[in-house]
Amino acid sequence: MMILGYIPDEEWINQILGFGEALNNDVEVLTTNNEVAEAAEKYFPTVYSFELEMFNLTAVKKALKKILEKIKPDIFISPCTNKGRAASGTFMGLYKCSGISDIVNIEVVEDVLKLERLVYGGTAKASVKTGIPIALCIAPGYFKGSSKKIEGKIVEMGKIETGVMGEFRAKEVTGNDPTKADIVIVAGRGVKEKSDLNMIIELADKLKGAWSVTRPLAADYGWTDSWVGISGLVITPKLYIGIGVSGQPHHMMGARNSKIIIAINKDPEAPIFEEADYGLVGDLYKIIPVLLKKIK
Repeated sequence: MMILGYIPDEEWINQILGFGEALNNDVEVLTTNNEVAEAAEKYFPTVYSFELEMFNLTAVKKALKKILEKIKPDIFISPCTNKGRAASGTFMGLYKCSGISDIVNIEVVEDVLKLERLVYGGTAKASVKTGIPIALCIAPGYFKGSSKKIEGKIVEMGKIETGVMGEFRAKEVTGNDPTKADIVIVAGRGVKEKSDLNMIIELADKLKGAWSVTRPLAADYGWTDSWVGISGLVITPKLYIGIGVSGQPHHMMGARNSKIIIAINKDPEAPIFEEADYGLVGDLYKIIPVLLKKIK
């Protein structure tokens, strides 16, 4: 089975690798970043690398057309992110095949792909059977590769001229990146004032972790420019602490793969306690100062 994967950045190398290992199959990959290509060749047999100054679908389409002149993949795999879904949709148009997103598990049974995908905002899983060719977008955090290194090769495909003028700006991260931290503290609507985030930030700092908020605090109140949830950041820390977080499905979708979940909420019926490994029922304004004092 021929599998072609799209890797937008190094964070997805291990997960695309894990997808291939789930099928016991090698994956050839495409990237439009030279640094990513150099990192990927240590794990994939073939890396198609294009010189591209910025991401745009015209460039991705041209890159895929060049690759499809060389190989005929049975599966196209990409991250379930904005770039990944865009690349997957472009492949579907070129290859005239269908696609399925939010994949969390896969196996092959008698040439039929048996998939599990997230539905209802991540609160349930659906079982799907499909044939090939197919384009699949994998949900973050569900596929883990062995990171066993090999001697792959980079196939330089040259520079892509698109005729499109534009600019792509990645969101700047200044020392607080919840997607890479082992410990993440998340504030919910139980936090009354923006200034009260200072104690959340202090707790994260003392635990040498990162911090974030739920969607209402960012999108509605404007306290930060990002949040944890299905429409925001997906995190996979060793420890997640939700402070004043109710635990709505669209938020927990972004935090459910945390190894340990601790909830602090004054409402004993808050949905987050159904997800939590440990829970503290009480007023966060009394609990957090005590935690900080103990840690100090």
